[in-house]
Amino acid sequence: MSKAILLSKIAGKQLGSLPEDIRNEVKRALYSLSEPENGGMLDTKKLKGVRGGADLFRLRVGNYRVVYFEDVDSFRIIQIFHRGKGYKWL
Repeated sequence: MSKAILLSKIAGKQLGSLPEDIRNEVKRALYSLSEPENGGMLDTKKLKGVRGGADLFRLRVGNYRVVYFEDVDSFRIIQIFHRGKGYKWL
């Protein structure tokens, strides 16, 4: 059973501002993330040193990063950004 993908308001704006080809790539990766049989084939990693000790993960899609956390029935997308921006906001 696949999980829902929920975007924060910020992530929705960031996704909308991406060039169309990158946006489609990110969407494809998010759909793959929601499918249990495809999740292991993606480049995901748990983030270390997060303030508050939250379990955040990053999904690498080319030069872009998707930061998310997993609930029981959904993936909640927090931010989508170019890798050059870095993770200082965490």
